[in-house]
Amino acid sequence: MQAEEAKAEEQMTAYLSVQQVSKRFNDTPVLTDIDLGVKKGEMLCFLGPSGCGKTTLLRIIAGLETQSTGRIMQDGRDISRLPPQLRDYGIVFQSYALFPNLTIFDNVAYGLVNRKMKRAAIAERVHELLALVGLPDAHRKHPNQLSGGQQQRIALARALATSPGLLLLDEPLSALDARVRVRLRQEIRQLQQRLGVTTIMVTHDQEEALSMADRIVVMNHGVIEQIGTPHEIYREPASPFVADFIGKVNMIPAEVMNDGTLKAGEIGLRYGCGTAQPVPGSKVSAFVRPEDIHIRMPGGAPDNLLAARVEKLEFLGAFCRVSFKIDGLAGQEIVADLSFHEMRRTGLETGARFDLAINRENVCVFTAAKERLQ
Repeated sequence: MQAEEAKAEEQMTAYLSVQQVSKRFNDTPVLTDIDLGVKKGEMLCFLGPSGCGKTTLLRIIAGLETQSTGRIMQDGRDISRLPPQLRDYGIVFQSYALFPNLTIFDNVAYGLVNRKMKRAAIAERVHELLALVGLPDAHRKHPNQLSGGQQQRIALARALATSPGLLLLDEPLSALDARVRVRLRQEIRQLQQRLGVTTIMVTHDQEEALSMADRIVVMNHGVIEQIGTPHEIYREPASPFVADFIGKVNMIPAEVMNDGTLKAGEIGLRYGCGTAQPVPGSKVSAFVRPEDIHIRMPGGAPDNLLAARVEKLEFLGAFCRVSFKIDGLAGQEIVADLSFHEMRRTGLETGARFDLAINRENVCVFTAAKERLQ
């Protein structure tokens, strides 16, 4: 009941409110009963695998698709059936969508010309925006004279030209190479915070969402699995899907014992993640992040101690991903991310045996593949 009241209050105070929105293509459900409130000035990311409905939801907010049911409110105004040109937003697409025959100046000025602003005011606004995105001298060039990262900056300037209340970003960085993508996501985030513009971004890149968003909406099969801050999504996943989709995890099948511990194969585990006790005798999945597994320190007394043998080492730059085979777990491997300091300290190598330490608060339990702990 409290959760429903909190959701209703969020919808009432939100700058953008998506209420019970569903979408069907013929007989195929694409979105089901989406409820969502976006705070003024925040950056929200829709995150999920391909086909989860995140782009369809963004297009419905933009008026480029029509919802089958539900309504959308923006700043107290019902925009559910308004055409795109009557909605208050700017949008940036993955493909930049710049006009190749127009100069950069005319591309950025396009929306301002349509609003019949005076030429002097348009020129002032365009030069202000080009300076804002770090391309003050690009106004006479054409899009094909710019790099992909520069073109996306121009697309962003064009979207911001009319000072929209809402900025929509549809996979804006996915067409860029890795180094440019990292640099541009930092620039977009800093620009969004400086302007205070309410922003929704669609992405399938979890690192992108974790580094840029105030809050993340994790979607799967047309429903919202969880809404939370990057820290909440990563450290307190609300479902097995979220735990598995965000970052790397180890999944250990187990059974709940009468004393509240877990039995996994022939070993016992204590857990501490989750707000409820699963029923004794029930089958569960225990999730552990690789960075929460360590080599036992001398004199340490961890909640969980697992005897293990090193199977494989994978060098990943800042750390090493180590596969261990756990005694008593029927041959199941557990992956740990260990620093080079820890590897040097322990002399870790393939075939060596160690005791692995895992604290109970880092063992998160879910009762079934699609069921959430409440």
